[in-house]
Amino acid sequence: MSRYRLVVVGIVGLLSVVACGSAESAPPTDPAAFRASLLPGASELPVGAVTEPLPGEEEMVLSLKLDAPSTGTGLETTPTFDPPGCEAENNYSDAARIGLIENGSAAGALLGDDRGYIMLVSETDLDVQRMANAHTGACSTYTVTYDDPATFGRTVRTERLDLPPALTSENAVVVSEVTHSDNPKWADKEVLLGYAAVNGYTAMVLAYHGKEFRSEFEDVFTRVVGKVRNHT
Repeated sequence: MSRYRLVVVGIVGLLSVVACGSAESAPPTDPAAFRASLLPGASELPVGAVTEPLPGEEEMVLSLKLDAPSTGTGLETTPTFDPPGCEAENNYSDAARIGLIENGSAAGALLGDDRGYIMLVSETDLDVQRMANAHTGACSTYTVTYDDPATFGRTVRTERLDLPPALTSENAVVVSEVTHSDNPKWADKEVLLGYAAVNGYTAMVLAYHGKEFRSEFEDVFTRVVGKVRNHT
């Protein structure tokens, strides 16, 4: 099972034991607290949302590094990409996404019983159009295999989606990534990634669930970007 699946399941488990959303507080005065305040609370998300901060770097790294398969042994594996050039693009997107942790704040949100979202606001600059090209372009479909025979290879197919109507004027992108896209058991499950550069901040939302919840993702992403835009 790939790490993004494990992480989102873990966030769902964490949030499921929280009885209510984050409490409202007075406007913060220091920069880090202000940045964290740009993340929507439960009352600012769709009805029924539960939120929880992700304060540690370890939680954020695990949540943001998508192409990191789990062997169950704790050992690193060596990937082989086809086309080969997609390894560099994959490394770029991973490094750029994880780089948002620097001067970044993140929170998890749970909607329903099993739909987890990771929301992040960072003062680290990100070329969101370059990120979209890394995910798509010549690497819109690639395969990756590993030297550890216990680790399954996979095919990854990524497409750039239309922006939510409220974000069409923003410097923003949304991409959908489907792993094992030829396997009927996986073909309807996708990672959705939204990136936006807003008033000197980078906003990002990540989700993993069925394609039928794309409109919910668009709603969450729109609310995250809108709060950054309206409060900076």
